[in-house]
Parts: sequence; structure tokens; C-alpha cells
Amino acid sequence: MKKLVLFLIICSFNITCFADIQRPSTVKEVFFKGTNYELEIYRVYGRQDGPTMLIVGGIQGDEPGGYLSADSYVDITLNKGNLIIIPRMNKYSILLSSREIQGVDMNRLFEQAPNDWQGDIVNKVKEYMKESDIFLNLHDGWGYHYPEHINWYKSPERFGYSVIVDEEEYKCPNGKVLKLGEMAKTAMDNANARIPDDDPKKHYFNTETSQSNSRFKSMRKSATWYGVENLCLPSFGIEGSKNMVLEKNVLYHNYVINEFMKLVGIEMEYPQLPTYKAILKGVVINVNGKEKFLRNKETLQVAKGDTISVVDIFSNYSRGVTCDIVNFDNLNDINKPYEVTKPTKIIFRKDDIVIGDVKIDIVAKKETSDTNIIKNNTKNEPINQATIDTTNNIQQPTSQPETQQTNIGDTKLEPNVKYFRIIINGNILDVKNGEIFSVKKGDVLELVKLYDNNIDDYKLPINFKGYFAAKDARNNNGDDRGYKIEIPIKRILKKYSRDGKGKIYPIEVVKEKGTKPIATIYINME
Repeated sequence: MKKLVLFLIICSFNITCFADIQRPSTVKEVFFKGTNYELEIYRVYGRQDGPTMLIVGGIQGDEPGGYLSADSYVDITLNKGNLIIIPRMNKYSILLSSREIQGVDMNRLFEQAPNDWQGDIVNKVKEYMKESDIFLNLHDGWGYHYPEHINWYKSPERFGYSVIVDEEEYKCPNGKVLKLGEMAKTAMDNANARIPDDDPKKHYFNTETSQSNSRFKSMRKSATWYGVENLCLPSFGIEGSKNMVLEKNVLYHNYVINEFMKLVGIEMEYPQLPTYKAILKGVVINVNGKEKFLRNKETLQVAKGDTISVVDIFSNYSRGVTCDIVNFDNLNDINKPYEVTKPTKIIFRKDDIVIGDVKIDIVAKKETSDTNIIKNNTKNEPINQATIDTTNNIQQPTSQPETQQTNIGDTKLEPNVKYFRIIINGNILDVKNGEIFSVKKGDVLELVKLYDNNIDDYKLPINFKGYFAAKDARNNNGDDRGYKIEIPIKRILKKYSRDGKGKIYPIEVVKEKGTKPIATIYINME
């Protein structure tokens, strides 16, 4: 209680009464609608006015614990106070399950926002920071932050599973003192009391951002430091761990958020936690002004030249669901008119996970009469993503899968088969374990993750054998995800090539160093 009184003394809330706000209520705002980087903002107003907390998730798209935790607060009812929730700040990076877009980390743009779409989002978020009394930025880091080194994933260098402050205390220009360390430790300790003893506890992490000897000077460009230094806003990084089961990761994120809410006097009536297996129940497609309902895997038959648009998507999730008309516009095509000139497919995603698809076929005008829908009686299986063509040009497996050539296209995910997600020239390609894919001069390759139809093994490193990103091969850590690898590759050791000629190289995943790979694909550099 003493700590709460101290906080109330040193931090005056920006409480503003709005006569036209219905309480309690939730208001949604959408910016940059219809783009890959569409930004959804949710304002949750409590029954009584009070302090406002800004919760941001998904600033880096390969951190699902952060954006799913933020998303779970949209549906709550508050008794007192307000929330501003931005569940998916960097939607484009979430769709690609990538930390960066075009080599840019959005959480390093707050010192000086660029004059592009990423800068537009950062500037928009800065506006909401000015309305807030406390700011939580939700992440998932690697491993577990520990004050002392225990092993490679439990050490002071790891960000995962921590509560981060930029300074223990910060004195603002107006004389106000932010007791950041005190607030963070109080919320963290109370959250840790709820975490079972057989799970790791969260640790406190002071990056000492402004200090000349700080090991983390790049944090000076981050969202939390911008809030502290420029707005005198108590700002905190809440880290989950990519090495923890997703459901627990989200739950323990929420424990910390709830404690910060209590600390500043925001009272919650009830939370709603989501389920994590997204299901596509059906879609509504407008064809020349007439609406048609299709279920997952069904085929819509139209005439060449007909105009279609997806007007509604029915899923067990109400947010984070998008549709992608293959070979049209971008990854977010809902409500966009599309003239059908050739057969295509519409892919539906929950964030970066494909949850279903419908096919669009062309038939002669006289055969369509009133637009046909072909039912699909096959099993409702997950599908592979397609963003480049619709020719179904991935060949079927042979008795020697290691020599199988995989082209960019689409296919169903086979049960118990692992796939590598890679990006070539900005386009997603999923390659089946044991297969070969080809690249050519000028292509840019990025390794993303290993997964199957049940789980994303995002905690496992992917090793491009023979390639090393660092100039000194001795510094190669065996994890080549996230690098932009341009063909031809300058730093690569020919001895690792399968053919001995420097043309075909293995890309593999091992669970533990020195063990056999659990999955391998091959890259053919034409």
C-alpha cells in the first residue's frame, strides 16, 4: 500500500472526462485500412474514469505471446480506468512471422521515425502514448533473463521472460521522478507469486539505457525509452519467452499486466482468454453484387471478367483474421474488388497461420447461370501458403525425396511432415522436409522457421550449412534465421555442398548440438 501511495504522489494521472463516452464500452479505430500494415486500435472505457494504460503487442511479428496477450484484453470490461490496446502494431511483420520488414526493426524507430509507412505507424503510436499514464510494450525474447550466467539461454544477455526498465529512476525535466524499478519489481513479484513453482519466475532487467557504459545503447531508439525521456511516461518492456509453451507464455504475460493495472488503480471486472487453434467457419464473397457463402475448401465458379470481393470472414477469432487473393494486391485483400481473369485461390490467415482457403474457378458464361459453388468432401486439412502463383506446380514426393525439386506454389500440409518457411524476394515459400528448392542470381533469401501442421518450432535454429553471416567463420553460431542472404553468396564454404561443386547445400535443424538433423532441405543455386 505504501508503494502505491508513493506512486500516486509522484505521478499525476492525465484523467480527462469525456461527456460523450459511453461507459463501459469498447471503441475500435482502424488506420491504413486495406494495407498489409493495417493498424487497429481499441479503447476500453471503464464504468468509472481513471488512469489510462497503453498496451502494445506485435511490434515485432515473430513474438506471438506479446500480441496474443494484448489481444486478450480487448474483450474485457473495466470497473475503473481505461485501456488503449494496440494488439498488432506491426501487422505486416506478423503476417510474415518476421522480426523485421526489409531489414528494419520497428522498435528502433522511435528516436527518429522515417518518412514511410513504418514511420507513420510509429508516429501514430506516439500520439496514443501522449494520452496515457503508463505504457506496457509486450515482447517474446529468446531464453530466460537471469542476473547471473547459468547457461546459453539463462544469462544476463537474454531478454526473454523479464520485466524491463530503462532506468531504476528517472527525473523528468519538470522535476517529477519516475520510480520505474520500484514499480516493475512490485508488479513482477506479485505476478511471480501466481506462477507455479515448477515454472521459471520472471526476472527484473534494468538496461541502464542512458548510461555511457550501458550494454544496450540501441534501446535509446526504442518505444519505452521514448516514453520515458520525451513524455515522462512510466514505460516498461514485458518479455515472454519463445522457449515457453505459448498458452503459459500468454498467461504469465497477463499476470504481469494485471499487477501493473492494480498498481496504478485500474480495476478489471473480468478477463476473457482466447483459444489458440483458429478455425475458418466460412466466408461471404460478393460476385457482381450477389453474396455467396462458402465453407473452407469449397470452390466458387465464376465467369471470366466477373468481379468478386470477400466481404465477411467467419472464424472463432474476431481479430487478426485476413484474406489474401493470390496474385492480387497484397496480403490483406478483404473488401477489395477483384476482376477474375484466371483461376485463383483465396487464402485465409489468423495472423501468420493459414486456417483455410477457397478456390475460384472460371467456367463458360452459359455454364455459370447464377455462380456455382462446388462442395469439397475431403478432410478439412491445413494448407500450405501460396503468394506467387496458382499453378499447383509443386511436384508430388518420389521414392527419393532428397532429389525432389520444389517450386514456389501451393500444396496441402501433410500430417507429421515438417516444413521450412522461407522468404524469397519478399514472397513466402514453404518447403517440405527432404526437398530441394532453387534460387538464381539476384534472389534474396531469408530463413524464417520450421513447423508442421500441429506446431511452430520457432525456438529451433536453422543452419544453412557452409554459409556464415559474420566475416569471421569462427563467429558463426549455427542459426541463420533472419539474415538477408543474397544470391550468389559471398561467404560460403564449398566443402559443405552436397555435390562438392558448391551448387547444392543442405539447410538443416538440429535439436541439440552434435545430434542428427530432425529436418533438412536443400538449396540449388542455379
